[in-house]
Amino acid sequence: MGLLDFIFGKPTKLENEFFGVMLFQKNKKVPLESYFECRRLFIPSKKIIEIIINGDLSGPTRKQINFFKSIENNYATIIESIMPLIENEFSNWQEDFKITNFQKEFEPICLNIPNCENEPITWEIAFESEHDLNHTFTLTMRNLEAIDILIDG
Repeated sequence: MGLLDFIFGKPTKLENEFFGVMLFQKNKKVPLESYFECRRLFIPSKKIIEIIINGDLSGPTRKQINFFKSIENNYATIIESIMPLIENEFSNWQEDFKITNFQKEFEPICLNIPNCENEPITWEIAFESEHDLNHTFTLTMRNLEAIDILIDG
């Protein structure tokens, strides 16, 4: 046991059949905000991405797994919803900015999946872009529709 494990407690890992090895981050003050961190292949980008999944020690639910699959299966629809928000926000820095090939210009790096118990499902997806390597583009989604954007860096 290392010094950090002694001070903060040993992290809890869970092996999930779909998401693989997951690290549980318990929120002692607000247990409903506890979550898992993991990495998994995101089929639309053919790359490994970070995934944050709200939950408790029982692990991800079938609804959360199905929701992740839905994101992959509906990625083209998601992109169509995302593009106008990115273009609008980015045009504040670069006049007449247009995305010509989203999949080439923007790489998904993280998904934040909520508990998926309530409709509509509000979730987040973050991207890095060749247009600005110093910023992360995080979009808040409601089901498959982009509703807000945060460019951070």
